[in-house]
Amino acid sequence: MASYTDAITQFNPYVSTLPVDAMVKVGMQKQAQYEQGVQKIQQSIDNVAGMDVYKDLHKNYLQTKLNELGNNLKYVAAGDFSNFQLVNSVSGMAKQIGKDPIIQGAVSSTARIRKNLQAMETAKKEGKSSVQNEAWLNNDINNWANDGKLESSFSGEFVQYTDMEKKLREVAEKVHEYDNSIDIPYKRDGAGNIINDKYGRPMVDDAMLSIKTKGKSADKILANFYDSLDNNDLRQLRIDGWYHYKGSTTETFIKDAKTNYDQNKKMLSDKIVTLNTELQTNSKLTQAEKSKIKAAINDADKSLSDGSLEKELQKQYDDITTATDVEEYKYKLYTQKFLTNLAKDISYQDVQQEYKTNPYAQMQMERARLQFQYDDAKRQQSNWNRDFAWKQTTWYAEQLQKTQAAAGSQPVITPGRLPTDVDKPDLIKLEQEITAITGDRTKGVTGAIDELNTKYAPLLTDKSLKTNDQKLQYLNNLSSEYAKNPSSITGIKDPNLREYLERRRSFEIIAGQKQGLYDATVKASKIFDEKVDKTIGSEAGINFSDGTSLYTAKELYDFAKSAEGFWTTVAGSPSVVGSSYTMGTGGGGNSSFFDATSLLNKYKGTRYEAMAKAYYKNYFGQKLTPTESNIVKKSQDLKVKFRETLLQIGQEKLTFQSNYLAQRMPERQTQIGTLSKDNKIDMDHVDQLVGTKLKEYADYGAINGLRNKSDFDPETVGELQGEKDVKYNIEKKYDGSATLTIFAKGKTQIIPMNSNEFAAYFPNYHKSNPINDIKYAVVASPNHTTNLIGGNDASSAVNAYMSGYDIPNLANTTIAPLVRLDVEGSPFNDGSGDDKFVVRMYVNDNGQWKTDIVNQKGYVSEAAVQQIINNIGATTVSDLLKKNP
Repeated sequence: MASYTDAITQFNPYVSTLPVDAMVKVGMQKQAQYEQGVQKIQQSIDNVAGMDVYKDLHKNYLQTKLNELGNNLKYVAAGDFSNFQLVNSVSGMAKQIGKDPIIQGAVSSTARIRKNLQAMETAKKEGKSSVQNEAWLNNDINNWANDGKLESSFSGEFVQYTDMEKKLREVAEKVHEYDNSIDIPYKRDGAGNIINDKYGRPMVDDAMLSIKTKGKSADKILANFYDSLDNNDLRQLRIDGWYHYKGSTTETFIKDAKTNYDQNKKMLSDKIVTLNTELQTNSKLTQAEKSKIKAAINDADKSLSDGSLEKELQKQYDDITTATDVEEYKYKLYTQKFLTNLAKDISYQDVQQEYKTNPYAQMQMERARLQFQYDDAKRQQSNWNRDFAWKQTTWYAEQLQKTQAAAGSQPVITPGRLPTDVDKPDLIKLEQEITAITGDRTKGVTGAIDELNTKYAPLLTDKSLKTNDQKLQYLNNLSSEYAKNPSSITGIKDPNLREYLERRRSFEIIAGQKQGLYDATVKASKIFDEKVDKTIGSEAGINFSDGTSLYTAKELYDFAKSAEGFWTTVAGSPSVVGSSYTMGTGGGGNSSFFDATSLLNKYKGTRYEAMAKAYYKNYFGQKLTPTESNIVKKSQDLKVKFRETLLQIGQEKLTFQSNYLAQRMPERQTQIGTLSKDNKIDMDHVDQLVGTKLKEYADYGAINGLRNKSDFDPETVGELQGEKDVKYNIEKKYDGSATLTIFAKGKTQIIPMNSNEFAAYFPNYHKSNPINDIKYAVVASPNHTTNLIGGNDASSAVNAYMSGYDIPNLANTTIAPLVRLDVEGSPFNDGSGDDKFVVRMYVNDNGQWKTDIVNQKGYVSEAAVQQIINNIGATTVSDLLKKNP
């Protein structure tokens, strides 16, 4: 131990020091930890603040949470952020926001939206999108974004577009139904051409090519549509229905429901008609097939009559007003409407080919037997013709002897002038005559064909055809099939059916001839339209700013003329008539008013609506645009400038049309002959006729049928009959009536006779030559033929003028419906007695029409035509078939 005796130790002075380097290092580390803590906190806050949220409500909610975090950070702002515990605590506060279920749902929904929007853009580029599918997604997004709910999640998705029409058309391709068939029994080469033998005749093949027409009915297509729908299709239909009915009202739904009902009813009605037609026209149906068709008819008829369609419609009406799920209703209604319309539109016919046993090859012996029958009929007919010709010659000889014995010869009848005692024909009257035959359902006009249908419908239609429309459609189908192929009508032996089909064909031929004359007259008178165009064509119309034409001068003039028809003069003081004000003289005078509203309604929706609107505004004093002012002024100026000239051209056109029609209308033609005063019988009948008319005049002060009262004066008639050089002319008209003209010393008196009077007083002259009707039909035709369409090949048989029922030797035979006849005139015929003709015959051979000229030596006279027609018989038919196998 130290002792005081020890030597004292020497110490250096103490200098106090700090660990600067260590402290610097420590400080730097702590600063780094601080900055890391701040960065971590900031990153946590940024991660939360940068969350992708779509809905504004979620954005506001997130901002509120961030604001709360900001307030909490104020309390730890002075804290040591190098302390990981503090940093983790603060970061945890930020992360807690991200774990909020509402925020998580918002982020998840937003991500789903972004994903679907990207899918939509990709689909658009690839052509797998549509406006309705895009609108569907955008609507889902908007509905979610504006639902006002924090907890809701977006569940919508973009649906790639499915072209339903394309898919359903593919489905429809698999739906087929047999309709008609054409059999080709002849051998063919690789190109499909028929092979002929060394005599130029087609060679019969062992197997027959059958070309079958397969039809697709709308109801069957519709059933296949519903069966083919999968989930994707149903979803696309839901989208399409939503888009189609976007913004629709209850009235729209009611209208579409009624439309669907009408279409379903029409489809069932058409199905009944089609099936009934199949029963009547398809002679190849087996008994089992007929039973199946009848069962289908009964099913369709039951659906129409049991009220199920009406109940369904009423249910739809109820659903419209009480539906709790409108979108579901839209989907169902649209689906029904879309599928029904598409099924109806897709209905068409397809053609298939198959080979089957050739009945031609099997029936060579049958053909030989038939030929024997033809030959036998030929012999019988030849004998009958000789006998008939002898009897006819004997009868004429006896009549000639009686006439000559009675005194005098027969008058020479020649084609006469156009009658002057009837109104001039024009296109309006001709159109009325056509309508009198065909009718016009749009105007409620009943024609002769309608009356025929009404008369025969109860006799020819099945009880399953209940409505008038069904019966009419069925009769139309039968008539059409009969025109194309008479042998297709299985019940042609029914005399009522035969009578109906022939009478209807007759009406249609007459109407067709009149329509052909109408069209020919319009075509021939176009020279006057060209004259009008040339007259007014140099005038400027009204153009758009780019120089293209808005209205031509001709259109402006025509509209101004049309507007004149809307001015009306009425008695009384000015008042409001309809919706247009009148302008008049006041007091009790007449007033004129312009029905501008009717003018506007007439042209509404047409390219002339702007003109009508300009006139409307001008009449009511409304302000017009510069273009409207130009329309009114220009059209009125053109009307004033060209009125007289164009009226004159119009009158020339009407006169031309009248003359054109008069020269070609059969009912305008007459025959004139002069009675011989040496014929005592005729002179006695003249005296009797005059006496009867004198009494009629005395009793009533006039006689029927006169256009002018001065044409028949008793004193003048007596004076003329007493003259030595008096002459009597008969003018025979097309309808069987006539006039007796008495003239002498420059004076004329006229006695009209109706058909019965003419036949009673002058029976020999009243007789009508059947060839006259044919001749007039040829004259009226622009193509110089009795055929409606003017053709001269086998296809023209459908519109031929006569049938076998009009030919004496065929009328009562089984081949009468298989024969048609036309008379073709020389292009140089003028209606005189020198006109020349040929006779064309058509024969239906197993569904195919064949044709040839009967008089092979060329044109013949009227008398020869009658003789040719009278001589046509079974032999003529047989010869044509031999010549055209």
